Amino acid sequence: MSVQFGTWHFDGRPVEAKLLAKACACLEPFGMLETRMKRNGSLAMVTAGAPASGQSPEPALEVLWNGRLDNRQELAAQTGTFADSMADREVVRDAYRRHGTDAFAEIIGDWAISVVDEAESELVLARDFAGTRPLFYEVKGRTVTWSTILEPLLLLADRIPKLSEEYLAAWLSFCPQAHLTPYRDIFSVPPGSFVKIVPRGISVRNYWSLESVKPVRYRNDRQYEEHFRSVFRASIGRRLTAASRILGELSGGMDSSSIVCVADIVLESDADAPRLDTVTYFDAEEPNWNELPYARLVERKRGRVGHHIDVGTSQSLADEAIGTHFSALPTSASARSSAARAFDQMVSDNGYSVVLSGLGGDEFLGGVPTPVPELADLLARFQALEFLRQSFRWAFAKRKPIVGLWRSVFASFLASRLPDRRAIASDWSWLEPEFRKRNHEHFGSPVRSFRFFGPLPSLQANAIAVEALGRQISCVPVPAEPFYEWRYPFLDRDLVAFCSAIPREQLVRPNERRSLMRRALAGIVPREILERKRKAYVSRGLVKVLAGEWRLLREATLSSEDLRIVDSVSLGKSVEQAEQGKDVPVLSLLRTLALERWLRELRAVHGQRDRSPLPD
Repeated sequence: MSVQFGTWHFDGRPVEAKLLAKACACLEPFGMLETRMKRNGSLAMVTAGAPASGQSPEPALEVLWNGRLDNRQELAAQTGTFADSMADREVVRDAYRRHGTDAFAEIIGDWAISVVDEAESELVLARDFAGTRPLFYEVKGRTVTWSTILEPLLLLADRIPKLSEEYLAAWLSFCPQAHLTPYRDIFSVPPGSFVKIVPRGISVRNYWSLESVKPVRYRNDRQYEEHFRSVFRASIGRRLTAASRILGELSGGMDSSSIVCVADIVLESDADAPRLDTVTYFDAEEPNWNELPYARLVERKRGRVGHHIDVGTSQSLADEAIGTHFSALPTSASARSSAARAFDQMVSDNGYSVVLSGLGGDEFLGGVPTPVPELADLLARFQALEFLRQSFRWAFAKRKPIVGLWRSVFASFLASRLPDRRAIASDWSWLEPEFRKRNHEHFGSPVRSFRFFGPLPSLQANAIAVEALGRQISCVPVPAEPFYEWRYPFLDRDLVAFCSAIPREQLVRPNERRSLMRRALAGIVPREILERKRKAYVSRGLVKVLAGEWRLLREATLSSEDLRIVDSVSLGKSVEQAEQGKDVPVLSLLRTLALERWLRELRAVHGQRDRSPLPD
C-alpha cells in the first residue's frame, strides 16, 4: 500500500517549503518519500510506500496510484500493451489517457487515484466502488490540497478546522455519509465516484452503480454453487498478494471461517505465496460469546494454531495522556483497550502487512433471513401467484401472521422516512436538545424505500448495503503504527455483482439462512460452523468499558459540553443506569465518550488555539 499527498496553487503561487515539510512528516511512517515539484513550484506531489518512479511519456498527465489492481491483464489488453512489463500506475495511466474518466468503471480492485492534468489545469480524484482506500481533499480559494491520509490536511492548518455537526451527529448514532469528514471544509471522495477540480469549480459524479448489474439465471442450484465458488475463490486470491505475512480474522462465524478455509485452498497451489495466520478474539467469562471452540475447528482443519486474544480480561482502558495518540477521525473507546494494544503488538512483532476481514458477508449472502426483498421482487414483476406461495412459505417458517409479512413488504415501497424525533430524544437523551433538533435528520440510518419500477428491489437493497458499508469503512482510520491494510474479500466487485444478479431465493430460503453459501462450501468449511446459529455478542464487557471511560473523563470539564453537544449531568445518569443493568443504548454512550476524548485530543494537538471549532 502506498500513500499520496498533493497541493496545487492554480494561481501559480509557489508551494511553501514549510507546508511541504509538515506534509512529509505525516507521511514518513508509511515508507520512503518521493517529492516532485511542477508548474514552477505551484504544484507539489508526494508519494510514500511505493514511489512513482520512472518518467511519464506525457509529463503533463500524472497519475498517483494507491491500491491493488486486480484486472491488470484485461486493462492492459484494452490499450494494446503488455501488463507484465508495466507497473499498475502505468496501466491505469494508459487506460485514463485513452478513455478519460470512463476508465474508472473498468478498474477492479481496492484503489484511490489522483490524476493531475497540467495541460487542462485539472485534478481528478477517484475511489473504488466500496471506498476501501480513502482519499480526502480541501479547496480554499484557488488552491486544492489532497491526500490519502487525513492528518496532513488537518495539521497544515494554523487552527482547529471548523467541525461538521452533520458528521458528528451521524457518527454518534451510526456512520456519516461517506463524502463527509469531521471537518466542515475537508471532504472525502465518495465511493464509486470521481471528483473533478478545476480553477472554476468542483463537480462530483458516479462512475459505477450496482444497479447497472444484469441478472444471472441458471437452470439448477448446482450451477449457482459452482459460480459462487469460482468468484469467491478469485476474490480471496486477489487479496492474498503481499510482500509479507497475512493475518486473517477468525471469529468462528461463517464469514471469517470461509475466508480462511478457501484461502488455504488457494495458497496450496502457490509455493511462493505468503503465510496466512489467524487471530481470534474470545471471552471465556462470557457464556454467550466464546468463539474459541468454533475457531479451533478451523485451526484443526488447517493444522495450525492461530493467535488468541482474550477480551474478557482486557476490558481495561489505557489512561493515556491527552495528545499521545491522536487520530484525525474519532475512534471507539475499545481502540485503547488492552486487547487492541495486544493486536497492534502482534502485528508489529510478526510483520503482518495485510489483515483480512469478513465485513460484508452478512449483507450480500443472506446473513439476515428476511423475505422482504424476495417478495418485493415478485411484486415488482407482477408474479401474484408466486408471491402468494412464497408468502405462505415464509410466514410458516417464521411463525408470523401472513398479514404482518405483507405489511412489511408493502411498507418497503412507501416513501423514505427519517428517524423519529421522539426516538432520538429517548435514545440520545444526554445530548443537548438544540443539538438534537438541528441534526435530527442525521441521527441513525434513514429508511430508504424501494422503487417499484427499475432495478429489482433485491438489487436496490444491495446497493443500499454497499452505501452503508462504504460509510462504515470511511470511519476507519488508516493504521500507521504498525502500518497494515484491511482487505475485504466479500467486497470484491465481481462477487458483490454476482450475489446481486442472482435470484434472492438462492441466497436465503425459509429456514435456510445463507442457503447458497452453506451449499457451496459444504466440505470446505467445517460442518459445525455452517450449521451453527447466529453468533451472540458480548454485552457485559461493554458496560465495564463504558464505566471505566466515564471515570477517566468526568474529572474535567467536558469539551463536548463546552461545544453545546452534551449535557454532562444527563450523560452521567445514563452511564449509572447502564451499570445498574437498565435498558440504555450502551454503544451510543460509548461513542459519546469516545467523541469527548477525541475532542480533547484535537484541542491538545492544536494547542487549544480555538475554543469554538463548531460553525456558527
